[in-house]
Amino acid sequence: MSAVTARWAAIVVVGLALVGMLSWVAGSWPADQTRATVDHCYVTHDRLEAMHSRCVGNWTRGGRGRQGPIHGVDVQESWKIIDGEPSSAYEWEVAVPASARQPRVLADTRQAWTLSPRALPWGLVPAGLVALLAALAWLITASVRAPRSAPSAPAGSSATPT
Repeated sequence: MSAVTARWAAIVVVGLALVGMLSWVAGSWPADQTRATVDHCYVTHDRLEAMHSRCVGNWTRGGRGRQGPIHGVDVQESWKIIDGEPSSAYEWEVAVPASARQPRVLADTRQAWTLSPRALPWGLVPAGLVALLAALAWLITASVRAPRSAPSAPAGSSATPT
């Protein structure tokens, strides 16, 4: 097999592996949903009065229902507070409007991330993995190159290589 053929074969194999891995990560694998249902969101305010939120919900992963935190839900100040009294953790539950109830997500078995600017750092993780695997594929294909033979002297020559 020539070096060019080996390189193309390695690129195709790595490319197919990346497509499979990214489709699994993105929840596009068979029996997975790319949407989650946000069941509850809670807000709290820090000492500087900045609002922080956390949301929990459910989704399907690997054909099984999962539930857990959903990161990156864009909770708005205008969402109605359900109960005027905070919980023991000083969190107020807010009503999730229908427009935010089923966001598109990237999910694993324990948590999900919405596809939103708020979750942008999590979107960089798969991009970093792709870049790392592309560099690895390049390194492997570069090392598979056919070894170059040293020039040989003609059979009747008495010259010694220098």
